[in-house]
Amino acid sequence: MRRWLRENTADTRQPNGPEPRVYEVPFAQVWDELLDFVENRHAWDLIHKDEELGLISVICSTLVFRFVDDVSIWVKLDENGLTRVEVLSQSRRGSGDLGVNERRVNRLLNALDNRLGSSTRLTEASGQNSDKRLSEETPADRVTPT
Repeated sequence: MRRWLRENTADTRQPNGPEPRVYEVPFAQVWDELLDFVENRHAWDLIHKDEELGLISVICSTLVFRFVDDVSIWVKLDENGLTRVEVLSQSRRGSGDLGVNERRVNRLLNALDNRLGSSTRLTEASGQNSDKRLSEETPADRVTPT
């Protein structure tokens, strides 16, 4: 709980962040499922999508106080041709979010797991390096929501 008072970001690219996802599913299918999820969420506004960069940018509002948070979703093929999903959710204001961003990222990723089927997701135990965090900057890393 104390961590939620000091942190206002959840990032699958960070070692202590939520677990990123790797799927044995074509990029286009993962991309389409993510867009459908985002477009049908209450209080989520799609700001930008670029399939070539593999970037989806969203603005979310919290339900009670209407605080605004930014969400960036990156979809890319990894070195094995598997589809990888990374997510960053961060509050625009404040130093703590009471865990809102971490719950948002986990809900998105769990919903994607359910939509794609649990058998399509690879885990660390499968030996596919699914928990290897992105270490190199991609063009999508330089794009920020407006």
